[in-house]
Amino acid sequence: MKGKLIFKLGVLSTILSFLLVVPALGQVTEDLGKKLCEYKAQTLKDLKIAPDKEKALLALEEKCVADRQEIIAGLKKSKEDLQAALAAPSPDEAKLKGLVSAFIAAQLNLFNSFRNELNEEMAQLSPLQQGKYLMAMERWRQDVCLPVH
Repeated sequence: MKGKLIFKLGVLSTILSFLLVVPALGQVTEDLGKKLCEYKAQTLKDLKIAPDKEKALLALEEKCVADRQEIIAGLKKSKEDLQAALAAPSPDEAKLKGLVSAFIAAQLNLFNSFRNELNEEMAQLSPLQQGKYLMAMERWRQDVCLPVH
């Protein structure tokens, strides 16, 4: 039980660290998303995942990317609404409270989409494949999201 908790905390910290280094909304390019999809596909091939599971994982990735477009649009709108309210000469605190809650909810929605995708991916992999997959994703995050200048 304790091992599962530690594993889940590790996975959660990986997701959170990924979300923290993703550039601001609107700056994430399609090219970056395409590179990640290609990297994931190659990683699955390298892990010698069974063809049916590989196909299911790639379909999951496509579905999550499509779903995330709507989530990101909602997050962008929440951000714009909050920025507009903050720019008012004397912001209405009651309105701000609701906008802050909406913005946090939108961020959680995005976080949960990544978490749910990872949970579904992990369910398809053996513990050895899970570990290798997580380390590969961490390498990508380090190389692409945190390049050393």
